[in-house]
Order: sequence, then structure tokens, then C-alpha cells
Amino acid sequence: MAHDIDVHGDNPAAARTLAHSLRHALLAAGARDRSVVFACIGTDRSTGDALGPLVGQWLVRSGYDRRQVLGTLEDPLHALNLRERLDPVTLHPTRPLVVAIDAALGPHNSVGLISLRTRGLRPGHGVGKSLPIVGDLAITATVNIAAGAYDAHVLQSTRLYVVQALARTIGVACWDAMQAVTPPQDAPASLVIA
Repeated sequence: MAHDIDVHGDNPAAARTLAHSLRHALLAAGARDRSVVFACIGTDRSTGDALGPLVGQWLVRSGYDRRQVLGTLEDPLHALNLRERLDPVTLHPTRPLVVAIDAALGPHNSVGLISLRTRGLRPGHGVGKSLPIVGDLAITATVNIAAGAYDAHVLQSTRLYVVQALARTIGVACWDAMQAVTPPQDAPASLVIA
């Protein structure tokens, strides 16, 4: 059963809805028997592309072990280091379940939409990069409109407020979903979804 969903980040129940679907997708993918790693793709050098590192930073600050989170503001996971940082994880004999998180561009009416897909994602595809598919599950948020040849410029001129709000919603949802799967060690017992 697919657990794919789309929820608008402005919806007051967005974090709860995403967490519910992510929890079921993680369990269906075997998260009780495998560790879970969040691959938070992007760079802080472009406002729109900072979604992944912002989510990663949020998760680490919330108590997740840095080994469970690839990609933060301090140590981003991006096109230049993607293979180098992901290969040791995905080729390990006890391969963890990877949740890929990345920003997306789309039509005007999809800006602010958060999507969960029960398959990996191809980072950089929207800006013409040829990178490998990442993840067993994928969370994307549409941060701005697609503009064809101007996509890189659109990402650079995206409002930080929009990206930060979407990143917080995704971070809270990931945290909440993981509490039902396997609580991280030394992390606070609960987190209220706002």
C-alpha cells in the first residue's frame, strides 16, 4: 500500500498529516528492523536549496545523532559530495532505510506543497544536474515556481521565510514519525507538533 501524500505547508495539520503518513511508510519499509538515515540534500549557498540542510539542522538540534542525519547547514549534502557521503551508507552490509529530503520547483499553485513519496528522488533534476536516485522514501517541498532556464536564479531568490517554515514542518513531522518507530537515544521524550 502506497503512503504517498501531498499536504500544503500552510495547513495547520500539515506536520501531523505528514508524520502519520511517514510513520506508516517507514514501518512498511521495515524501519523497525533497520536504522533510518535522513539524507537532507541541498546547500545554504542558495536560499531555496537550503530546505534540506535546514531540516537536517533541525533534526540534529532536536537530539538526533549526526550519524542519522546527512546534510546540515554546517555540513551540507549536495551535488559535489553526494556520492562520497551516501555510498558508505547505502553500500554498508546493514544498509539503513534512507529518507531523502530536498527542495523542488513547480507550478505556481504548488508552491508550499510538501510531498511524501514511497520511492527515492533524483536531486538536482530540476536544474539540469545528473545525479543518482537517493533514498527509499522521499520528502520534497515546492519552494518556488519552475522557470525553465532560470530555475537556478529562482532558487537563489526564494524567500527564506517560506523555506524555513516548510523545513520546520518537515522536521517536526520526521521527529514525530520516528518516535513511533524507534526513539533516538538521549533525545527528549516528546515534541509537541505546533
